[in-house]
Amino acid sequence: MPERVTVERLTLVDTVDRWFHLDQPVFLEPGQTYWIDRMTNELCIDRGNGRVTRTAGGMCRCRRSG
Repeated sequence: MPERVTVERLTLVDTVDRWFHLDQPVFLEPGQTYWIDRMTNELCIDRGNGRVTRTAGGMCRCRRSG
């Protein structure tokens, strides 16, 4: 099972663990947990009350300039 991370404050996420880039940014609310499903290349977010949303993304090992 992938490691789950719990968000402490409202957070806008577009990159997870430096290498996983989301196709679209997503907001995470305090207390929600998230993890990367590497089989489907999705960020999974446990929104509470049994609801899990998924956001597409992918691994990138490229360097960003700037």
